[in-house]
Amino acid sequence: MFFDRFKNFKSYKTETTPCRIKLSSNENPFDLPQWLKDRIGEAVKNIPFQRYPDPTSMELKEVIADFYGVKPENLVLGNGSDELIQLLTIIIGNPDKPVMYPVPTFPMYQVSADIVGKKKIEFPLDKNFQLSREKIGEALEKKPVLAFFASPNNPTGNSFDRALIKYVADRGVFTVVDEAYIDFSDKEDFLSEALNRKNLVVLRTMSKIGLAGIRLGVLLAKEDVAKEIDKVRPPFNITYPTQVIGRIVLSDGRQVIKEQVEIIKRERKKMLSELSRIEGVQVFPSDANFVLIKVNDGNDLHKRLIEKGILVRNMSHLPYMENCLRVSVGKPEENEIFIEVLKELVK
Repeated sequence: MFFDRFKNFKSYKTETTPCRIKLSSNENPFDLPQWLKDRIGEAVKNIPFQRYPDPTSMELKEVIADFYGVKPENLVLGNGSDELIQLLTIIIGNPDKPVMYPVPTFPMYQVSADIVGKKKIEFPLDKNFQLSREKIGEALEKKPVLAFFASPNNPTGNSFDRALIKYVADRGVFTVVDEAYIDFSDKEDFLSEALNRKNLVVLRTMSKIGLAGIRLGVLLAKEDVAKEIDKVRPPFNITYPTQVIGRIVLSDGRQVIKEQVEIIKRERKKMLSELSRIEGVQVFPSDANFVLIKVNDGNDLHKRLIEKGILVRNMSHLPYMENCLRVSVGKPEENEIFIEVLKELVK
């Protein structure tokens, strides 16, 4: 009786099968160097674990603000960007006003809308996984109050047309540009737009650049917009360890992150080239730290890769993604093994 609304609820799916090579979650495959871990260890030893953390996370905010070239007042921090997505879904507009997003995309937009009970306006991407002016227009006719655009998009890997995202914002819809993968893209971001508009914000995350384990998401917005959103943020949502670790890695370890991101971009380029030469494998362009491929039988190939000790993400459960597999860019040796095993399996 109490949970009737969730009888048909579709929760967020993850790939958790133990495998020697994990290319399923779009994480940075490289660990932090020992000297940086030692510095973190010394700082963590001094945390007063019996005390609540700073509810404003001000010292961490100052480091993140410097990292992005903004002011601390432009930031709202979340326990991962997932918390920020859900927070925005709750607070933007009246509960009876719908949320719009393209499909396929990051499933947390659907999950958050379903949890809150907001109506969803899902509109398809075109055959190249790009936004369509026509489909956006049809979605806008249904009067959404909130729009989510992941650019680069997960799980397709491509960046969206900036003009079409701005078209939605120009029509008064509160527009969220989720830039979880922007560190791996050479395309222009939406940060300047977010700092100058009242109805457009940007989401970033530390999960893709090496800190998935501490759960730290960032919303960037105009100061007065960030202030209003921060009012309804749960207190103490950023833990003491997260504040300490994030502060050290994003300051002392900034060059480490930059170098690791560059390696991942180079490896992605190599993977795209190698995959494009395998008969029976369709490869899609990527601005992210993963590549999307389409094969004859995605479910079977996914299973056989696991049997070989390689875990990738089977995306066949998502709309328009039948027989598609998403493959995170791993370490060079992991990528080489994946390519060789894939060649063997698709013969």
